[in-house]
Amino acid sequence: MGSRLKGYMFLITYAILLYLAVSNIDAVLALAGKIIVVLSPFILGILFAYVLNILMNLFERKLYIRLKISRKPLARKLLRPLSIFSTFAVVFAFLTVIALFLVPQLEESISTLTSNMGNYLQSINKFLNSLADRFGLSGEIWHDITLNWNEIITKSSQFISAALPQIYNFTKSLTNGIINIIMGLIISIYLLSKKEKMITILKKLLYAFTPQKTANKVIDIGIQANRTFQSFISGQAIEALILGCLVFIGMLIFGFPYAMLCSVIIAVTALIPVFGAWIGAIPSVFIILMAQPQKAIWFIIFIVVLQQLENNLIYPKVVGESIGLDGLWVLFALVVGGSLFGLAGMLIGIPAFAVLYTIIRRITNRRLKEKKINM
Repeated sequence: MGSRLKGYMFLITYAILLYLAVSNIDAVLALAGKIIVVLSPFILGILFAYVLNILMNLFERKLYIRLKISRKPLARKLLRPLSIFSTFAVVFAFLTVIALFLVPQLEESISTLTSNMGNYLQSINKFLNSLADRFGLSGEIWHDITLNWNEIITKSSQFISAALPQIYNFTKSLTNGIINIIMGLIISIYLLSKKEKMITILKKLLYAFTPQKTANKVIDIGIQANRTFQSFISGQAIEALILGCLVFIGMLIFGFPYAMLCSVIIAVTALIPVFGAWIGAIPSVFIILMAQPQKAIWFIIFIVVLQQLENNLIYPKVVGESIGLDGLWVLFALVVGGSLFGLAGMLIGIPAFAVLYTIIRRITNRRLKEKKINM
């Protein structure tokens, strides 16, 4: 009777707290936003550590396996620091190579745009003159239109002056973001070096404040979720690499300019599920438009066709198999996650659904086994 009363009290307390939270949802969201801002370096540190842990495990289990199985205490102590150093060295080397390659290409593209700006303006002027002749616009009307351009310039100057406070706020936010990223990287180094200790602390807290049966289930789900999310991240990276290679090969075949630059941009943005490649295609179209305007439309058609191939064949195959989902379920998770939670739902929808799918499959198989039904 005591345990039942305790359960009722817990439900009543939970219902009251839920009612208060819903009734004051604005205050709750504001408080949550402040907490997230304060904890953002730690949140970033956890995210960085989780992603970098995949690469660090690769070093520990493959490259430095002799240190791991060595009987010498000093060798085993060197395993983790050496793996962390190698992980960050690979990441920073990769980013450095991309930056060194992209910056000259971008400078060349901007230089091309600047040098051809006069030709572009002349083309626009000819186009406007042809419109004036076609529709029989008089000289006075055309003069008024020219005066309106001066007014537009004045309005633009006023707009820029009014936008200065927003520019200051953006600069301030950007500076805070850079500081948070640096702090997050420092925190991630600590988390990676002490990950076993942190996991042990979490397990102790879980078993101390929950029944053992519940704790066992939570740990089992956590292990499955961790395995699924790591497989998803690896699969997404492989898929982005494949897409980048296909873009590069296709651009070489069809003679598009800046093949390497555009393929790298699309490969990097393709790390975002589904819409990532489209995001990368926007600056790529602009770059091609600056160099060879007549090929911009053909590049858009090329990207549309390639995206259809990637979304319907490559993505479900690569990412779906890495997390144990069929192509249909991958598309289902994308649609549902994106509809409910937008971009965030697309980012976590696939691995979250994979975990749910695995749990339901286990429960189903266990119940069929209890009923002695073989299917």
